[in-house]
Order: sequence, then structure tokens, then C-alpha cells
Amino acid sequence: MYWKKLHHNMEQLGRYETLTVRPHPNMQGKFEVLNGHARLEALSELNAPSAKCDIWDVTESEARLFMAILNKLRGTDVAELRMNLLFKLLQEHPREDLATHVPETISYLAKLGRLGEEPPEEVMEAAPTRPDVIIMDFYLDPEQRRVVTAALEDITKTFGLPDSSHALAKLAMLYLEDRERRIAI
Repeated sequence: MYWKKLHHNMEQLGRYETLTVRPHPNMQGKFEVLNGHARLEALSELNAPSAKCDIWDVTESEARLFMAILNKLRGTDVAELRMNLLFKLLQEHPREDLATHVPETISYLAKLGRLGEEPPEEVMEAAPTRPDVIIMDFYLDPEQRRVVTAALEDITKTFGLPDSSHALAKLAMLYLEDRERRIAI
């Protein structure tokens, strides 16, 4: 839906927000898109000969941080790609500093950071071979996303939970407990 509207508006109005690019780190004379991938794709579909761009001279680390901020605030993320991006950023920035720039909490970033740590050998021998984190993707329309986000934020605040993953688990637990009570009656 978003793609069709973007394409239609760009075709009809001929106006769009500028793309944010940086000089490509490995290809002389080329640019890497930091913000505006969908707009660039629409321009390509419309056979536009050029694109309006803001050129930023940023380091690799700054580019990753910028993409993490904008993709979460304005666009959509692929969970695995976002997790990998945040993991790389955690190697470059203290989680307390990173949490001031991205929507993820310090608790979430700490959890993510622990995934990269080597557990002690005795833990490896005794531990079952299941992952510490399971990624679950949900496809929601804008109204569903608004409702789910509001509910998870409220549950997080009400129960003093560290992040939305804990809130989702709490919501599921409350539902199952309520269902058990209704069945027992």
C-alpha cells in the first residue's frame, strides 16, 4: 500500500523528500543511500534521470547509527537485519549511549550484546542447543500496529517491564491465565 501511494504521489506531484546519501566507501564516484531507498526505487520505476540528494560525509559507524535511527522511526525493519545492525553498533558504542539514539531500551541492547559473548565452557557443555532469542515477525496494517504498540507500551509501563518483548510475553501469560479461569468455571 505504502509503495503504491509513494509511487503515485511522486508521479503526480513530481515532489519528494530528498534522499540522504554518502560517498560510497568502496566505489569511487558512487554514493550509498542512507535514507530514501523506497524513493530511489520509485524514481527508478519512473525512469527519472536524477534524484535530489543531501550528501553527508559520515564514517561507516555514523552511517550505521543514522540508518538504525531512521529505519526504526520512519520505515520498516527486517528483524534479523535490524538485530545485526544493532549488534554492530553495540561493538562501536556503549549501550547507554546507543539507547539515547535508538528506540530500543538499554535492557534490550544488553540482551542483544550478551548474544555475542562466549559463554563459559561449562555452560556450553551443560546447555541445551536452543537459541537465547527467537525472532518473531508480525505483519500489521497501520491501525493494528498503532493498537499493538499502544498496548505494549502501556503493559511495559504498568508492570514495570524492561521492554516490549517482556510486555508481549506478559500479555500472552495474562490471556492464558484468563482462559484457564474461564474454562474452570
